[in-house]
Amino acid sequence: MKKYLISITAGIAISLLGVSLSSAQEDGPPNFVPLEMQVCNYRDGKNRDDLDESLEEMTDWMEETDSEPYAGWIVEKWITGGTQDFDFLFLNAWPDGSTMGKDITDYVSTAGDAIEAFNDVADCPATVFFGSLNVKEPPEGNTSSDNFVLTVSDCNVMEGRKMQDAVNAIREYSDYRDANGSAGGTYLWFPVLGGGDEEFSFKLVNSYASVQAYGDAYQWNIENASYLMRNDLSEGLLDCDVARSYVGDTIINTITGN
Repeated sequence: MKKYLISITAGIAISLLGVSLSSAQEDGPPNFVPLEMQVCNYRDGKNRDDLDESLEEMTDWMEETDSEPYAGWIVEKWITGGTQDFDFLFLNAWPDGSTMGKDITDYVSTAGDAIEAFNDVADCPATVFFGSLNVKEPPEGNTSSDNFVLTVSDCNVMEGRKMQDAVNAIREYSDYRDANGSAGGTYLWFPVLGGGDEEFSFKLVNSYASVQAYGDAYQWNIENASYLMRNDLSEGLLDCDVARSYVGDTIINTITGN
């Protein structure tokens, strides 16, 4: 977690232009949650058991210092086509940018033992930063700390169409899922820092509480032929690649209501 003190710049606002206030939540403008993704490999001779042990140092530091609200997840490949060369992803999130800035500063300044323990186990040569827009909340009770599933597609808005059109279409499909009993969450991850020349407008991310929940959602999609509606909404608007799937677990989550 937070291996380096990342640069926080005005680029956040620039990267999120095009999602207008009509995407707002009922109580204000849209909330782009700061999300840091570290791409990591185990050092020679190290494995998940070593990683879990090192992360205990991090959670101990958080408890001892009453640190800022934060959530962290370890995500591993499930079905990715064999094209991705890493052992795990470390996802870090905060409720807002100010909380993130203070938390990272405190961690880098005072959590030397935890940082050293993590660095002894893993090497994370790449870090990417996103603004995450929550489009569909997972249903109450549809959360799990172990073996949740993420499906991730890279999406581009078609030439001549607006980002807002894409967000509205995804919201419409998400509302349809909600109304017809499909569990799971939907998020749009907009690139902010660290990616260079991205070849996508955003990542479309769907979450499921477990492998079983993912299987149930797959079956719901078939039985309701919901792919027809999804195709109609996205035709001429979005170009998304075939999704990759990942399994993960929650290391810690102290964000109230999340």
